[in-house]
Amino acid sequence: MTTICTAAGALFAAVPALAQDDRIARGEAIVRTLNGGQAQPTLEGLRRDFPFLADAIAGYALGDVWARPGLDHRTRQIAAVAAFAALGHRPFLKVHAGYALNHGVTAEELKEIVYLTTVPAGFPRAIEAAQTLGELFEERSKAMASQPYVGMWVTADGNVRHELLPNGRYVEARGTREKAYQGRYTIKGDHIDYVDDTGFTADGDFVDGVLHHGGMILHRRK
Repeated sequence: MTTICTAAGALFAAVPALAQDDRIARGEAIVRTLNGGQAQPTLEGLRRDFPFLADAIAGYALGDVWARPGLDHRTRQIAAVAAFAALGHRPFLKVHAGYALNHGVTAEELKEIVYLTTVPAGFPRAIEAAQTLGELFEERSKAMASQPYVGMWVTADGNVRHELLPNGRYVEARGTREKAYQGRYTIKGDHIDYVDDTGFTADGDFVDGVLHHGGMILHRRK
């Protein structure tokens, strides 16, 4: 293991500075995509105190491996959650489970990963994973419970039914299509940003209790 780590460090050090910068920038973009457009606090802390380690993570783990085209973010997060659950790395499990929720993995699917962990890693690791996910679910639930805009928003004709869920997800029905669009959302003040599960983005604003989004005017259903 020491030989592998030494070789990886040497490989990173040998990459030309320009190529390193490109890889790091690519990795930082991946983090923002995973984390709802925000920087990752742990990585930023490492960048301040251990810059070489932060650059190695951003350049290799994120910029090289995570940016590969073979899997989408949702699938990679399922794999990462399963791996960290089996290894018992609770802080990393919590971070990646959060990313998984951001990219359309449901709480029920995360629970299934915990159940599966009992087979290769045993019950103690599965219990630790369950406790970690429980903490994450509670934190997200409390954060969203205080959000005044959670609920159902509809157009005057009822054709568009736009539900903002407490878990940071949205589901939009149009006519007879019950799940025409779905993805995640973030709200800052009276502004809302959307990232659809297919990858496209949109935004809107709450003005005097009315949601203006995509050229539509939606009112909250009581």
